[in-house]
Amino acid sequence: MTVTLQKWGNSVGVRLPRPLLEQAGLDEGAKVEILVEGDHLVIRKARVRLADLLAQCRPENRPDPTDWGPDVGREIVRD
Repeated sequence: MTVTLQKWGNSVGVRLPRPLLEQAGLDEGAKVEILVEGDHLVIRKARVRLADLLAQCRPENRPDPTDWGPDVGREIVRD
């Protein structure tokens, strides 16, 4: 499907036809990531990170941390 890039304020935008959004499981307001892969622009659903979800929790709803001892094996998180 061919669409035309159009000026939108100081940027350029592309309108995504409803059938494409439905195929991708997206709707208005969905969070997406935009990547450049070679000469392609790739739009995909944004990945939800646990750290981002926890950052939205109010302090009064956070449980007290529990010390289970040192990290061992595959539970060690590397960013």
